[in-house]
Amino acid sequence: MKFIQKSLFLLLFLSSGLAFGQITEDPEDRRNPGKEPNRATTPEGDPLPFSQRLRFGGGISGLSIGNPFSIGLSPVLAYQASERAVLGVGINYIYTRFRVVDASTNQRINLTANQYGGRVFGLYEIIPSVIQNLYAHGELETNSLQDTYKGLGVPITRTWVSAPLVGLTYSQRIGRLAGINLSALYNLNYNANTLQAYSSPWVFRISFF
Repeated sequence: MKFIQKSLFLLLFLSSGLAFGQITEDPEDRRNPGKEPNRATTPEGDPLPFSQRLRFGGGISGLSIGNPFSIGLSPVLAYQASERAVLGVGINYIYTRFRVVDASTNQRINLTANQYGGRVFGLYEIIPSVIQNLYAHGELETNSLQDTYKGLGVPITRTWVSAPLVGLTYSQRIGRLAGINLSALYNLNYNANTLQAYSSPWVFRISFF
């Protein structure tokens, strides 16, 4: 558990540092009076260079407090495709712990699982004239899951599971590209009777990019 706590702190530190590196005043003065600076073009309407559209960051996913306990870390690389659209890829890691009591010995046993995989996602700002920085969010996530928990004394096997997620993301901008993002997503493939990456069809995330 200490390893997970240290990993979480390190990811948040690095994500904050990367985000801070993007919180700069617009070097080409793309800010119009009373408006945010352009995200994908210059004042003349020319596309920004590829490097100036990239975002780096990460965040927390799959958080569940209690029994089972789970927490995920997800580094992200995103690209500002247009003023309203963002495309990206990410890496997932989720740690899960489930506590049970052995009926024969009356001892508590910690069962653990490690899940990992990747995702591709897209964001599109829905109604910027009414609510700025509110995005429709769609993504496809694929993870390698343990079929059984470690601690049962049986061989560990793995299964690849895909999950199409749809929902909304609100981004609180803290720079031209950087932001704190709150996402509420729904797993269209969720089935409580099959192996899943998350314990609920709803996936809530806090991320920085």
